[in-house]
Amino acid sequence: MSIQEENRALLARLSAYLTADARAITPALVAEMSASTGLTNEEAYLPLLAAFMNLAPEIARRYLPRMVRLMSPAAVEDDPWFRALADLTVKEHDISLEQDTYAPCELFVANDFVMDEQGRVYPQLGWFAREVTYPALKEHGRVWMTVTPNEINTIRPFAQAVHGRVLAYGLGLGYFVCHALLNPAVENVTVVERNPAVIRLFRQYLASLLPRPDRLSIVQADAFDYARQTAPQQTYDCVFTDLWHDVGDGLPLYRQMKAIETPGPRYFYWLEKTLRCYLPDAEAASQP
Repeated sequence: MSIQEENRALLARLSAYLTADARAITPALVAEMSASTGLTNEEAYLPLLAAFMNLAPEIARRYLPRMVRLMSPAAVEDDPWFRALADLTVKEHDISLEQDTYAPCELFVANDFVMDEQGRVYPQLGWFAREVTYPALKEHGRVWMTVTPNEINTIRPFAQAVHGRVLAYGLGLGYFVCHALLNPAVENVTVVERNPAVIRLFRQYLASLLPRPDRLSIVQADAFDYARQTAPQQTYDCVFTDLWHDVGDGLPLYRQMKAIETPGPRYFYWLEKTLRCYLPDAEAASQP
């Protein structure tokens, strides 16, 4: 089996597991495996996951140790925006802010994919030993954004890297906005958001929780229209784009936004490392 075939097989089985069986592994199963093998709980999790995903032994040995980590709840609970939104539940028409929960041992995506020099792709996954509750923004019941390890690890580095006048496409729960405004190198942030209900919910319930809320401007507009017509007439130092739900819908939107970049600003894209794992080799190589 080629590396590309191994990648596809692994990702297909992982997707199926996360969709249907993410809570299949329980603390009791981990404790039983640990007691019978002498492995630590973190080590015992891997053969259980391999069995539930029905992975070939060689693929499990090659991939899983580089993919899965037991994580501390402090990875999310110490985050300032997580703390600000803890226990908050609100609803604005079809948009709601709710509190969802990771069960003990539930598997979740925790960071961007990693690709090695041979082209093997390693999704970065995590689990908690205890229950962890986290904020989730939903539209018609579908989760659009959360404050979980994945968002923290894939958004906060961009918020810490931007400077000056910052433009952001996509408001969501405001995670990027919060951490950009915590960044002393940032002068102000302009966010372009298409959904008026998201804007109303944010302004009414969340904006006052931000650091330096007076440095935030929210524009109701289509991101691609704004990028083509308005942004080139402004002076932005950095642009951050977070318009997609996940990689499935993200790749075409990422390509579309990349195609209308203009000289001047520094551009950042949510999940770009993961998205580039799905690009053809020639296209990925041409990206900076």
